[in-house]
Amino acid sequence: MPRLIFIGLVIWLIYSLVKRSFGSPRPHEHNKSSSSKTKEAEDMVQCAHCAVHLPRSEAFLVNGHLYCSKEHIQKQ
Repeated sequence: MPRLIFIGLVIWLIYSLVKRSFGSPRPHEHNKSSSSKTKEAEDMVQCAHCAVHLPRSEAFLVNGHLYCSKEHIQKQ
């Protein structure tokens, strides 16, 4: 019986090592890589013409109004 338990532990150890080295990244490793790529939150604004929400850095400010595209600036 002890021999059977020993063989089971050896098989489990080999399986664990193979899974760790060839498997998907561990959850804490995945969070580190995804968090380094994440940008800081940015304010969202609404286009004065079509009411679409977009990040403030992508909006066009004209005469105190924000627009999502140059076409919408010309239509106002």
